[in-house]
Amino acid sequence: MASYLVAVVNKHNVDKYNEYAEAGFRLIDGIEVEVAAAESPETLEGEFPGSSIIIMKFADAGAAREWYFSEGYQEVIPIRQASADTSFVITFDS
Repeated sequence: MASYLVAVVNKHNVDKYNEYAEAGFRLIDGIEVEVAAAESPETLEGEFPGSSIIIMKFADAGAAREWYFSEGYQEVIPIRQASADTSFVITFDS
């Protein structure tokens, strides 16, 4: 069952965040993942809690976790944390 990793990002240092984003995209090269959305959403109702949203479709939750907990991704997390407040969740197709 496909799984989606969803991140709500509130950037406070765009230049530093761009360093993280470049590294993050390099780390998905060769992985079976589809980046469904990767920037500013259009808010139709209420107030969106960030500046961006990232939605990545993986084959299953195990693949999403494998990418998130990979050594390479763990090394770039501090760049993201220094440049943005981010919440990550995994959701599933029904």
